[in-house]
Amino acid sequence: MSKLHLPTVNSSDLERINPRWLPLPWLVVIVLVILFATFKYSSKEDAAVQQQAAAKVFPHSYLTDVEMRQYNTDGSIHYQMNTPLVRRFQVQDNPSDKDYSLFETPVFMLASTADKPAWYVTAKEGRLDSNDVWFTLTQDVLARQTSEKQGEISITTTDLRLNTQEQFAETSKAVTMRGAKSQITGVGLRADMKRQHIELLSNVKGNYEPQP
Repeated sequence: MSKLHLPTVNSSDLERINPRWLPLPWLVVIVLVILFATFKYSSKEDAAVQQQAAAKVFPHSYLTDVEMRQYNTDGSIHYQMNTPLVRRFQVQDNPSDKDYSLFETPVFMLASTADKPAWYVTAKEGRLDSNDVWFTLTQDVLARQTSEKQGEISITTTDLRLNTQEQFAETSKAVTMRGAKSQITGVGLRADMKRQHIELLSNVKGNYEPQP
């Protein structure tokens, strides 16, 4: 009867075939090496992402002590804007419709006609998108007008969109409107400053102190 001969397998071959048979110290070393390599690769990726994000938020250009004016055809002033700092952001490598500018503590003066007082609008920050039409004002937004007959009228809100060309403002946020002897609150506002027409859109409440 013939005998069946099995191939000889030594211990080193078994260690290569089944990693579970590796000595414990070597397993620890291998795991540490894998973890270090993974962490180093992830750190490089995170650093690259942070650098790209920083490049996007870094201003493309900036201006200081800016005063902008626009005049009507008859030479009278239409509006004026002053700000200590303007930062221009270019999101992509080339100019695009995603570009925008940020204005620090802007002050707007909107003049209508010689017989009507101007409106003054202030905020902590303003943003102008690439269309150069609507300013988005945020944080402590205040619009005020002072006249001899009505005294001072003020409008406060947290966010306001302002079209300086049309002298029109709007917001969907809570609004407080104060006069010499009255206070009105509401949610949402549309204000045609050129025509002196202000409309609160919803939840309107107010109180009025009559003349003595």
